[in-house]
Amino acid sequence: MRYIAAELLFLCAFPLSAAEITRQPLENDTDLISVTGILNDGDEIAFRNLAAASSKALVFLNSEGGDLKAGIEIGRAIRLRGFATATPPGTLCASACALTWLAGSQRFLQPESNIGFHAAYRVVDGKASESGVANALVGAYLNQLGLSDTAIAYVTSAPPEGIAWLTAAKAQAVGITYDAIDEDAPPASEAGKTFPHDPMGAVTAFYSALAAADGETASALVIPEKRGKGPFNEASIHAFYGAMSQPFKLTGTALRGDDNVRVSYEYVTNDGRRCKGRADVQTTYVFGKTLVSRIKVLDGC
Repeated sequence: MRYIAAELLFLCAFPLSAAEITRQPLENDTDLISVTGILNDGDEIAFRNLAAASSKALVFLNSEGGDLKAGIEIGRAIRLRGFATATPPGTLCASACALTWLAGSQRFLQPESNIGFHAAYRVVDGKASESGVANALVGAYLNQLGLSDTAIAYVTSAPPEGIAWLTAAKAQAVGITYDAIDEDAPPASEAGKTFPHDPMGAVTAFYSALAAADGETASALVIPEKRGKGPFNEASIHAFYGAMSQPFKLTGTALRGDDNVRVSYEYVTNDGRRCKGRADVQTTYVFGKTLVSRIKVLDGC
């Protein structure tokens, strides 16, 4: 776990924010429900409460992923009420969000939409391996949605390190049906919006998740191709940061250039080892969001 500490050394004690869930009326007695941002525990309750007033809705999803339970339970609510799902062009719906998208009674995509699956996993002998329990829960959920065995196998066998992107060819091969988003469809509203490039905000959110030992949220703030790898492994983050004898303390931050944030820190591990150091956190603007792409330790334990 010292490697994890060496790569992820920073804490900012800001509360984790829930996803933004909004509703607006459209024509033909249809509502547009937007789910934007990282899914957190409890977002499923907010979604159900808001959706209760809609008899017919199109759910636009623009989320990096996050809490698995929230994603599944929002999906169940969508299927129960017969809502359709869509991911706007140029946005991201990955991991837990992708499971939510699958629940649509009718699913919509465009070639510029990004649907990515990421298998649940645990750490065995220092390596990421798929979690049988978590994937069993996902498999039961997908079975409830009526997906074919081939589709369920594809979703639950997505690589534990990185993202498996859903392409038109792959969707056809495994039997995941969807329709193209009509060019005359209503605007994507909050779910389709992009955000300003904000390195400091992204770094703050990422390390707030570390402070809470929330590996799912922290991983959702990392570029998709690096999720699950090394210091960005959800299970390792939870195990290490959940066992601190004293939490991290941020002693300084500075924006360096357009994409890099230098941080200084101190912390105490569960075995009493005190550490002080600095690191440069590189960010990347992609899918309309600022995500962490690299952490370089300058000095530390």
